[in-house]
Amino acid sequence: MLDPTVIDEDHHHDQTRNGMARSSSPEEPPEVRAKRSPMSNMTREVEKPHPVVELDEIDRRILFLLSDDPRVSQRQLARAVGMSPPAVGERIARLERQQVIRGYTTVVDWSALGYPGLVYIPMTLATDADLGEILTELRSISELTELVVVTGSFDMIARFRIRDHAHLQALLLDRIWPIRGLQRIETFLSLGEVIRERAVRELLEGSVDDAAEDVEDHSGDDAA
Repeated sequence: MLDPTVIDEDHHHDQTRNGMARSSSPEEPPEVRAKRSPMSNMTREVEKPHPVVELDEIDRRILFLLSDDPRVSQRQLARAVGMSPPAVGERIARLERQQVIRGYTTVVDWSALGYPGLVYIPMTLATDADLGEILTELRSISELTELVVVTGSFDMIARFRIRDHAHLQALLLDRIWPIRGLQRIETFLSLGEVIRERAVRELLEGSVDDAAEDVEDHSGDDAA
């Protein structure tokens, strides 16, 4: 069981240019810092949103069923949406080309892999920071699972998977704090997930309540 009280009680952390810790200084207003922030170079790093793709009812039903089970066969999908398997295959190929479907992934249980801990680390960059160097250093950390740019008093929030307190301490002391250009970071240790990602299914659910049942009813036909 992770005990957040073991970690240094003050997670507010500033750095000098050589990466050594120093005491925090008063924050300047975000609008003042933004005028000369290295984050102005982040536009080439941030993924641009794709144009909205027009989807019909069948597209949405296919997406819902794939989000529920990416291993569902085209024959099962075809029965559920009332089309032939080749027609369903063509629709899936089109959705892939349009990047509506960006891949098929495996949901891993991190605890089973020995990484039960989840930590969020907001970061503020120094005004003279080298953004490219910082991103290169962060990408080299295998425990990093996500890095997002945010509004507000921080520039970015990074998410890491950790094994235990010793792992977190090593991650902070050996990998993150020495990164040049990180002016301030905080550490937020997750106590557990309450709601996991479900937006795609929730947004598509209204069009496919009976389709999911139809796939389940016919799931044994392919094996027959």
